[in-house]
Amino acid sequence: MKISIIFISTILVLSMALPFLLFVYIGVKNTSNTKTFINSIIKNNGIIYTHNEIWRKNFIGISNDNKILTYIVFSNEKYNINNINLENLKQCNVIKNYSKDKSNAISLKSLDLELIFKLPTNKNLIIPFFNIDNDLIEDFEIQRIEKWHKLILNAMPLQTSIKIAS
Repeated sequence: MKISIIFISTILVLSMALPFLLFVYIGVKNTSNTKTFINSIIKNNGIIYTHNEIWRKNFIGISNDNKILTYIVFSNEKYNINNINLENLKQCNVIKNYSKDKSNAISLKSLDLELIFKLPTNKNLIIPFFNIDNDLIEDFEIQRIEKWHKLILNAMPLQTSIKIAS
């Protein structure tokens, strides 16, 4: 009788713990695969980064000489690399979009970093950090975007205003 209770208890505990451990293992494996893939792309890029960060399936980094900002979006073994020369930037803005539901609760809808170029021929670049349609929960993206906003502003060369003599 005691053996059957121990056996059934063991099966119940394993049936509850095994799926949880399996999900954690799969999540860690996917994260490490993403990091490995992005690190191989970065090595082929030939730029050394002082500041870089990998989150979800994104990478952002600023080069050692504070001249290049790299943003990589990775999905299904396809990736898009954006190397932005920081000397060409005029401004960097954080765009926060909120939504209000029927109960008047305000929630974050999207969080983007807008890079505005000096030349009007260059189209402004929007770097998405969070979108409720793609991401289930906000995972420190507000702190992340504020950190990168500050790093980009510090890395951008100071704007010099030239007065034209008449």
